[in-house]
Amino acid sequence: MGRGDLPPIRSLPRLFVPGADPSGVIELPSEEINKLRKVLRLSPGAFIAVLPNDGSIIRCEFQARTAVPIDVHRPEVEATKRLRVAQALPKGEKLDEIVRACTEIGVASFTFFSSDRTVVRWDEKKTAEKLRRLQTISREAAEVSFRTLIPTLEWSSNLKAVLTTYPDSIVLSEVEGVPRQLPTPTEDMTIVVGPEGGWSPKEVQLIGDRAVTLGPRVLRVDHAAPAAAAILLLSNT
Repeated sequence: MGRGDLPPIRSLPRLFVPGADPSGVIELPSEEINKLRKVLRLSPGAFIAVLPNDGSIIRCEFQARTAVPIDVHRPEVEATKRLRVAQALPKGEKLDEIVRACTEIGVASFTFFSSDRTVVRWDEKKTAEKLRRLQTISREAAEVSFRTLIPTLEWSSNLKAVLTTYPDSIVLSEVEGVPRQLPTPTEDMTIVVGPEGGWSPKEVQLIGDRAVTLGPRVLRVDHAAPAAAAILLLSNT
């Protein structure tokens, strides 16, 4: 196949290889090789897209265990605003869905924390394991949604720590009388979402005038962050 017949970048199987250098042959991680060969059933000579996690896409030819670069592209696929989601831990697998959906929408980073009414608790060992798992989910969602950057993940101890680190945060709240419209997006913003049980009275005091609501109805915890992210990112691109 000649260069004029190369398939479009958007149609190629995509995989993140952070730090990949287009100036030479790219060594592929074993888990990505297994995915390309056993899941996608690709043979040597197939075209793939390698994502170095720097905003670029390297179109390559797959060669069993390596990728041979052909050309480099920098598509404008990332959100023009940087949005961070700070999410109080929900129950079950809801956090997986929050990370997956928000990554696809364009969220740049996540902060997870325990709130007063959080049911689940992470100890130090569990926190490290959970963050690794959620990082895998965000990477896979970024690949599927044609992003060029993987969101970053971090842990914070509680709501007070989140608000201290990000004092300009917007906090979703069900308290009567708070504004029903998200503020105009800024270059770097943080939206904070509580757990299923809502904020405790002490936390409501901490939140103060940062509180907003998305409207008159109450959204499930796994829908709130994606809905806010869509309003802030997709309607302002």
